[in-house]
Amino acid sequence: MIESLYIAETGMTSQQRLIDVISNNIANASTPGFKKTNLSFVDLVYQTTPNSNTDLGSLSSSTNNGAGVKIMTGMKDFTIGDLKPTGNPFDLAIQGDGFIEVEMPSGDYAYTRAGRMRLDEDGNLVTAHGYKLSTNIQLPPDAKNMTISSDGRVMVELDGSEEIQEIGQIELTKFTNNEGLDNLGNNLYGASDRTGSAMYSKPGELGTGQILQGSTEVSNVSMTEEMVNLMLAQRGYQLNARIIQVSDQLLDTINNLRR
Repeated sequence: MIESLYIAETGMTSQQRLIDVISNNIANASTPGFKKTNLSFVDLVYQTTPNSNTDLGSLSSSTNNGAGVKIMTGMKDFTIGDLKPTGNPFDLAIQGDGFIEVEMPSGDYAYTRAGRMRLDEDGNLVTAHGYKLSTNIQLPPDAKNMTISSDGRVMVELDGSEEIQEIGQIELTKFTNNEGLDNLGNNLYGASDRTGSAMYSKPGELGTGQILQGSTEVSNVSMTEEMVNLMLAQRGYQLNARIIQVSDQLLDTINNLRR
């Protein structure tokens, strides 16, 4: 009877964690490039308990009793979201696999699919949070009408000239195992031992997608799916709480027994 309290506690803890993850997914449903998180559950170790009603002299028998549930892992779902036209020439979407590599203030590199770009005070093409692209794209002061081709070539038209000049090349990064990326926040991911070596290529090569200028990739969160998951998680939490309540009532009945 005591074990049922601890088993139900593991269920409540896991369901609470699931509700937190679902809430975060829903909160970021409008965040460009956001990837939802999915949780995986696993049952805990089983304990062998002898049966108390086994007859003396007969072969002993036992029962395997589980110890509850826990969260095994939380993985990002890198399914590609829908592409939304914005008309902003600094917005970039990736039509397929791949990440844009950016340089962090620490000198390390991070990877993102949120292609909302802007220019900093030095004319560098940076992300919405101010991280420079690792390919270091810098527009001249007199540049106008920036165009980014599907294969990542950055071209501008200089003021007073109708000639189009290519000033840089945006590359995409691909990993063997995207689920191994570490979540750094701000739609940034870091490479780890689980991702495999980073592979660099022009957009459209080595299995990477092409660049679509003037569009952004929306979140891959499905509100209908998340609402259904939220209701199931709430019901699971309530059922585990009910188990604790019933176990407590049974223990109270046992304690009040009279000979």
